[in-house]
Amino acid sequence: MRVLVLENSPLAPIGHFGDWLRRRGARLEVRPGSEVAEGPLPGADLIVSLGSPRAAYETEDWIARQRALLAAWIAAERPVIGLCFGAQMIAAAIGGTVAPSGTFHEGWMETRDCSGPLWRGPWIRWHGDHVTLPPEAEVMARSEGTIQAFRHRRALGLQFHPEANAGCIADWIGFTPPERLAARGIDTAALLALTRERDTAFAARREALFGEMLRLVGL
Repeated sequence: MRVLVLENSPLAPIGHFGDWLRRRGARLEVRPGSEVAEGPLPGADLIVSLGSPRAAYETEDWIARQRALLAAWIAAERPVIGLCFGAQMIAAAIGGTVAPSGTFHEGWMETRDCSGPLWRGPWIRWHGDHVTLPPEAEVMARSEGTIQAFRHRRALGLQFHPEANAGCIADWIGFTPPERLAARGIDTAALLALTRERDTAFAARREALFGEMLRLVGL
């Protein structure tokens, strides 16, 4: 399986998901999301669009180009998985909207309303935007007023981060205003220690979710 990975920020690599795909024999082509060009659809079996501190509603040309690519890819019934910013890009590509929620979601959190135990978590969240979806999209997980997972045709979007490891979280802590984390009572040392523990302890849970993600996009 050939996987085109759109890395939309060096802060948000494919992490655990990429390791799992490679163990299954997938060939990953990791490309900066800003390098998406207009033209024919890429020769890949799956696109994975990753996270970013940028927002899907920003007006940079590369965001518009990637949104157009995802819209054409989804219309062609080809599989795509989006994680956080990538999920927001999918929502925008299928006619939904993305906007600031007014609340930041950071840390290990359970999903309150979900279609099955794999979605409940706890999983890492690190976002402040939320999506609305066209009526034909299927919501798979929702919590604290935000859609956390959804599907449309062969497109799957997750607002949370099953791919993120302790190295990612350390980078995100460094990028996030410390006063915001402190105001929410987040102990960053404890969060990192918990993530390091769950890098190993949650391996089976993550891999079950990754398998379900591929199943949902028809792979």
